[in-house]
Amino acid sequence: MKLTAFLAVAGILAVTAPAHAERPDCALFPDTHSRFACYDNVSRAPKPDPEATAKPNAAKAKTHSRKVGR
Repeated sequence: MKLTAFLAVAGILAVTAPAHAERPDCALFPDTHSRFACYDNVSRAPKPDPEATAKPNAAKAKTHSRKVGR
């Protein structure tokens, strides 16, 4: 029973967690080597498409209508 509750909570957390992480604040690293490595990693990260994240794609959305009472 405890394992089932744990799996349920873990599943809910996995589903509701954000899909992408926020960019780290590289200025918080203590030494310059770590800071520059952080900046290098952030600059190489893929950049999300702003149009795709700003609005949903309505062209792909399909609505199904069914005739009732045939």
